[in-house]
Amino acid sequence: MRYEVIVGNVGTIYDGEEFAHASAVYRQGVQASKANYGRMAGEPVYLMEDGEPIDEYEGTNHEEE
Repeated sequence: MRYEVIVGNVGTIYDGEEFAHASAVYRQGVQASKANYGRMAGEPVYLMEDGEPIDEYEGTNHEEE
């Protein structure tokens, strides 16, 4: 299995075969997004398995008008 963690405007922040590591990086990305920290502030975060999303945080930067 291949895992990726993707953050909205940042891009891929993890790409590898270890689910435990991918999951930890995903949680850190979600925390940074929720805390409005750095470039990840408010951005969506996706945890992918073999190209399919298995978890996602929507973020807050997508205000509906």
